[in-house]
Amino acid sequence: MVWSLFPVDPLSGEEKYYIFSKGNYKIGRKGCDIIINKDKGVSRIHAELTLESTAVSTSRRNISFVIRVKDCSKYGTFVKTDLGTKDKVHELPNKEKILRDGDIITFGTGAAIYRLSLFPLVFYICPSSKTFKVDQSVQDAVSSIGAHVATTLSEECTHVLIDPLIQVNEALVNAILAKKPIILTNWVKLLAEKSIRSEFPGNSQYRPSVMVEEALVDVMEPIVRENCLEGFTFVLEPTDTYRFGSSFSSLMKVCGAETVAVADISSMSQDSQDGETNRMICVIPKSSGDRFGHLKHLSLLSRVNEMDLVCAILSGNLPSTSLIPPSVVISSSCSTDETVVADSDAEEEEATSSVHMIDATEKAEIPEKPAAIVIEESESPVTILEETMNVNEFKSVNLTADTEMKGYSDEKKPSDSVPDVTIRRDRNEEAESGKSEIIYTQDLIVRDLRSMRNVRSTGEEGVVDFKRFRKGHVTSGNSFSSLIPFAKDPYKEYDSGEVAEFMKEEKKRKQREAVAEDLFINEKASKRGKAGSIREFLTRS
Repeated sequence: MVWSLFPVDPLSGEEKYYIFSKGNYKIGRKGCDIIINKDKGVSRIHAELTLESTAVSTSRRNISFVIRVKDCSKYGTFVKTDLGTKDKVHELPNKEKILRDGDIITFGTGAAIYRLSLFPLVFYICPSSKTFKVDQSVQDAVSSIGAHVATTLSEECTHVLIDPLIQVNEALVNAILAKKPIILTNWVKLLAEKSIRSEFPGNSQYRPSVMVEEALVDVMEPIVRENCLEGFTFVLEPTDTYRFGSSFSSLMKVCGAETVAVADISSMSQDSQDGETNRMICVIPKSSGDRFGHLKHLSLLSRVNEMDLVCAILSGNLPSTSLIPPSVVISSSCSTDETVVADSDAEEEEATSSVHMIDATEKAEIPEKPAAIVIEESESPVTILEETMNVNEFKSVNLTADTEMKGYSDEKKPSDSVPDVTIRRDRNEEAESGKSEIIYTQDLIVRDLRSMRNVRSTGEEGVVDFKRFRKGHVTSGNSFSSLIPFAKDPYKEYDSGEVAEFMKEEKKRKQREAVAEDLFINEKASKRGKAGSIREFLTRS
């Protein structure tokens, strides 16, 4: 249990105090355990609080400590109980009074008023296995602060203590259903380190991590988990197919979600009245696997694995990556083959007139036989087309994608029944280079056949040979000349003239410095020689 002294006026600037263990605590000015600065009538040592242990009580709060106040002041200490009586401690026997939870204590002239409150601490230690035993150091820390360890999870429990990295089990699930804070056991040892504090130690740094199968999940506070699944409706199979049984559906309701049995929605769909507000998701049991895809009215719903949903409940967040999108089945009627339809008579006349408008110097001979188009049948929605014609009879003329899709057909047509296709040639769109060009349109791909004259796209049995679809006599697009066309000599270092000139100047500068240094050394040596000769002359004389 924790005794606390709170100032009645929160705007007074006075601090709060929390008492964790038994002992004597002085109240007064600077240097005391509990400092009061608001009232100048408070003495240097105004009063004493004594917290001592007594026989263990059998009451609901299981109180094992009693607290009393002793007056040591000049202006007095006053205690007002819940019954409305106000006692002056100085006039009581031994100048002492036993305090109760909710008593209001006034120190000095009446400006410093505090409320005494009791916070009972009842811990439930979550077992990690059937043979789990409480650590003795944890038990000693709990006893030192007057707290109590419950053998079962009850309404009186204030905190649930667990060891790090335990596997999620039924006891932990029950703690989440009870909306109890789940903290590491080391937090109790932190409370027992100091007997009095001005702030209650937080537990954010003692947030536990548990194992859900092989995944490591952080357990969040109850306020974070409260509405983490709001807006979802989970479709469940019979409860005995899930690992935590009937507690599994209760877990989702605690987090703000709705649940519905698969048998109850046989006539419902995603567009039902319930689906207008909540998103329906099927929960796949780990034991039986996914059986929702066989139900027609549930095949279009997203799904989530049972253990992934447990991870989301513990962490307070359901990521979109945990959801399995519904499988979309495409029927054969959805696939459409592309076919080539011949131009109309008006389009043929327009194409013929455009050909006659080309300059006489660039006349193109029209082949005797029209271009035959071979349609290879395939299951793919796009049909592979091959044009065979005498390309040597044409000059440098670009092919334009004037052939448009006139319709779609699912019927198979033999190659001899396909109508002719007129190809328009335009002088203004002649290729500037001899490289092959591929012109893309929305409906059809037309290729320059000049670069494909030696390429065969069909094998001996009329089956498409994809391995032989390669360009011939075409320079690779990743060649050095294509990437860096301006570099005539790729290995020549440009600006070499400037570099050579700089090196010459640098060499001359170093030579001048060397000459100057030699002159300086020689001049210094000559001066020393002259000084020595004069000294010898004076010595001899």
